[in-house]
Amino acid sequence: MREYKRSFLIVTIILTQAFLILIGRLWYLQILRGEEFEKFSLNNRIRIIKIPAPRGRILDRRGREIVANRPSFDVYVVPKDIKDPDFLTNTLSSILGIESIEIDDKIKMAIQQDRFKPALIAQDINRDQLAYIEARKSYLPSVLIEVNHTRKYPNGKLGAAFLGYLGKATEDELKLYPNIQGDDVVGKSGVEKSWEVYLQGKYGFIQKLTDALGREVKSTLFENDLKNRDSIPGADIFLSIDLDLQKAAEEALGERAGAVVVMDVRTGELLALVSHPTFDPRDFIRGIDPKKWKQLIEDDSFPLVNRATQGLYAPGSVFKIVTAAAGLTERVIDSNTAFYCPGRYRLGTKTFRCWKPSGHGSVNLQKAIVESCDVYFYNVAQKLGIDRFAHYIKGFGFGGPTGIDISERIGTSPSRDWKLQTFKQPWYDGETTVVGIGQGYISVTPLQTAVMTSAVANGGKLLKPLVVRKVVSPEGKSLVEYDPQENGHLPSEKTLLDLIKKGLHGVVNDSHGTGRAARLDEMTVAGKTGTAQVIALGKGKSEKHKDHAWFTSYAPAENPEVAITVLVENGGKGGAVAAPVVKQILEVYLRLKKEGNV
Repeated sequence: MREYKRSFLIVTIILTQAFLILIGRLWYLQILRGEEFEKFSLNNRIRIIKIPAPRGRILDRRGREIVANRPSFDVYVVPKDIKDPDFLTNTLSSILGIESIEIDDKIKMAIQQDRFKPALIAQDINRDQLAYIEARKSYLPSVLIEVNHTRKYPNGKLGAAFLGYLGKATEDELKLYPNIQGDDVVGKSGVEKSWEVYLQGKYGFIQKLTDALGREVKSTLFENDLKNRDSIPGADIFLSIDLDLQKAAEEALGERAGAVVVMDVRTGELLALVSHPTFDPRDFIRGIDPKKWKQLIEDDSFPLVNRATQGLYAPGSVFKIVTAAAGLTERVIDSNTAFYCPGRYRLGTKTFRCWKPSGHGSVNLQKAIVESCDVYFYNVAQKLGIDRFAHYIKGFGFGGPTGIDISERIGTSPSRDWKLQTFKQPWYDGETTVVGIGQGYISVTPLQTAVMTSAVANGGKLLKPLVVRKVVSPEGKSLVEYDPQENGHLPSEKTLLDLIKKGLHGVVNDSHGTGRAARLDEMTVAGKTGTAQVIALGKGKSEKHKDHAWFTSYAPAENPEVAITVLVENGGKGGAVAAPVVKQILEVYLRLKKEGNV
């Protein structure tokens, strides 16, 4: 019994002390500091100020900025702090030039999602708008101005097709990238998309005690609860692209629709990658206007398509390189095999014409490549047959991915099985004939053609095309480096490729060569012209029905360094239209080489 009383007394003392402590705390909070707490509860709060992280820059191979950042003043509204919705929307509408209903819709949506979270109203406002809002901050307590970072394009549209553009993150992208928030932008295409995980920075934040007008309040209250975190900038992407060569290639192509690929035949690095028509990435800085977006996606010139990697075309006579290699490897021809060209080739009841109506006479392999005789390659294709021919089409990299780390299309590598699966129809001999000169069912991208040309030039190595050399952290540490990668080897021996290379040398340097317009005095150029029909002969007279002009090349011919492939849509003759583009680019390449910059 005595033990029980003792325990009861101890428990009573403990409970009494706890009760007194509680009463004392309540007295302290409600009596001594009650007025201060009431004031904070009504007019003050801890506000989290986000510290934006700059997106990583995109630089050329020599570290020159192609895409950088600049400050952007963005307007946010905290829904919970809105006192007079009509006054707020009308005031912001007059300042920002945005319809009141649009602002009202954004605020209503924000209230439904999170009343405490700032809602983005406008991005990248000008200095006058900023000054006007700051001067009237006391009348707009719910309005915040946040300094973010937005993209800057020192060279305008240059390289837009492979650089890509930015857009507001979707729900799926918000889940995919944990460091971004609802109003953030992410890469939607090109390098911006493929290297998004590196380009993203990590937001920091500062917690401040503020009054109802958003002004910082100096107080020791909650001092220990306030936290800060520095932002971490995104990593820089160093491209393989050379800014000077990119400019030269874009200027050489001009306003014509088409593509240019400049590739180092030793490493696979892309030195220039051009697609035109293109778009202006600056249109996406503030979030692209719906009308502008509609115009872009409905434009029948397809400015958002990277023609170099996604454009599919009949290769025309540049494909004769593959036909010649297949014929030599399968021993259906050798360097001395000759066919007579009367200007046409008959197969059963069908007649296939040569580009030269009067014909080329007796033609061997060298002359066939130099003068691009169609009849010669009709004969080779027929001797091969589609089953053997299809193996080489695939083996030269067509109908499959090149492995480039931005979006590409693979084109069509025709075969007997392919046609049966695709059209439920058998293969006909005449279809083999036209594939021999790069027409019919075959379709390729300019990039695939450049990869094939590089492989012929370097002795047979099919290299992965590289658009990025390395990724570097804000501290200067190399995070990733991309080394040359061989994806395979051409299915033809080097000695046979040398026979073809002799012909490609003649295309540019012989008196009857079709690519003489690419000839240079200071560097020996080798290449192959191509003129690819868009529709059958005799049909259509409009500009869009003109032939596509091709020229694929490498230089120096005796010790290849660089391959250049040019496609001009509806340009006409490859030798007259595309070959001069290559010459213009190589002149800049020579200058850069003398300066030690390539």
